[in-house]
Amino acid sequence: MPPTADRPGLRSAWWRALGPTAAGLWRKLRQALVEQTGEPSLASALDSPGQDRYLDPAVLARVGYSPLLARLVVEGFLNGLHKSPFHGFSVEFADHREYVAGDDLKYLDWHLFARTDHYYIKRFEEETNLRCYILLDRSASMAFGTGLLTKWDYSCFLASCLGYLVLRQQDACGLALFGSKPGMLVQPRCRRPHLRQMMKVMMENPPSGGTDMPASLRTIARNLKRRGLVIVISDLIDEPEQTLKAIRLLRSQRHDVLVFHVQDAAELEFPFQGATQFRDLETGEELEIDPQAVRERYLEQIRQAAEYYRKGLTDSGIDYHLINTRQPYDQALATYLNRRGRLRR
Repeated sequence: MPPTADRPGLRSAWWRALGPTAAGLWRKLRQALVEQTGEPSLASALDSPGQDRYLDPAVLARVGYSPLLARLVVEGFLNGLHKSPFHGFSVEFADHREYVAGDDLKYLDWHLFARTDHYYIKRFEEETNLRCYILLDRSASMAFGTGLLTKWDYSCFLASCLGYLVLRQQDACGLALFGSKPGMLVQPRCRRPHLRQMMKVMMENPPSGGTDMPASLRTIARNLKRRGLVIVISDLIDEPEQTLKAIRLLRSQRHDVLVFHVQDAAELEFPFQGATQFRDLETGEELEIDPQAVRERYLEQIRQAAEYYRKGLTDSGIDYHLINTRQPYDQALATYLNRRGRLRR
């Protein structure tokens, strides 16, 4: 049963803020958890359920995407962690002017006053809220998954959580899909209902076709008219050198760029045993091999590819995060926000 007012230990302030529709979501989440782990014992049922249990991708996969679920994930772990991780991104100092009566004193440059004994006001190039663009890879390789979630499912929910996080602080968020060519582009808006439109576009455009990430990103870059935060979510399966150049192009246009490199657990661990037939989801090409004979070399190449992207991107001032699709969403988001918080201090 959903938490009630006479059982305060089972409902925290962030959960109450979700409103009355949370009760139905709570029942769905509990049912999904029971399907995965079985009925809880009397002792565990009396304990306060930690919200992290419902951030497991396997549990959330049974419930489906919804703005309310994105809100649950974000509010559940973010409360008290970061008041505003993005706010003030595009405020850039331009020059000074002399102080006149009525100017806001918070813009006085006290360091300059100490040197000149005159009052000067700091002026800024632009004072707007953050504009965030989420670029989501929908090539056929994103349909791969060995658990309940494919890379596409995981990426869609991650994009939804990030979108809610941006909209939550009244900033603008947009979405662009790409594969063999740029796809649907949802222009940034700062209204909460905008999240539903973004999620609708994700659900109506499942992964298909090949990928040309460099060409797609270059085309999208030309359409991003204003500087902002660009979040690229992809498995980065393409020609590494050209892909790296395309992502760097976004950074050269003075965007703040973040890359989530999404990989399935099987891609990172290669646990296959015995003769196995593999099929390329983008080309349809099939190959039968003995996994044990190639495992060591495969894992080394995967490690080298991740290190190539990590070094190439971080050297350009781009945030890079490798994510295993079995990692809970709150861990992926918290790792990113903590790192961003350290970089901005």
